[in-house]
Amino acid sequence: MKKFVLALMMVLPFSAQANQDLVLDGERWLAKFTAYVCDDGNTQTATPVDISSRNIIFTTASADYSLDNILLKATYTEGDSTCNYSTLMLADNALWTVSLVNSKAYATSGTSDCSAGKAYLDQLLAKNDYKYLHGRVAVYVPVSDAADLCDSDKVGIHIQVTGRVK
Repeated sequence: MKKFVLALMMVLPFSAQANQDLVLDGERWLAKFTAYVCDDGNTQTATPVDISSRNIIFTTASADYSLDNILLKATYTEGDSTCNYSTLMLADNALWTVSLVNSKAYATSGTSDCSAGKAYLDQLLAKNDYKYLHGRVAVYVPVSDAADLCDSDKVGIHIQVTGRVK
């Protein structure tokens, strides 16, 4: 019995940590998802079918002081599960691109391991162009219906700054 309790105590911290979002060290700027936009960063459009069919909802984002390191969060459903997704991304301001560095997904309910949605989001966010629009950012992702939505091959995930970490 002692071995069981000891083993359980060793596993619990790791299990609890597995069901947490990634954390951005030095987080300074807070933001939230507001809409999908076309190339100009202002013209709103409908949710791309690739995203809506997976029930993906982008929620919040944050950045460090340099604005180079970004944490983007989303939720989605997979089977009977509700999943949380978080990704750390690095912006290259000279090239106006943002690249995925690390990501994590876990179920907040249900039995899925959330791996299919994570794989899709990882691919979607692997490396993309972005546009900075004073207090707003649009990360342009490739989706199958971008030409119908925006006469383009990409649609922007529009993020609006909401404040600063105190």
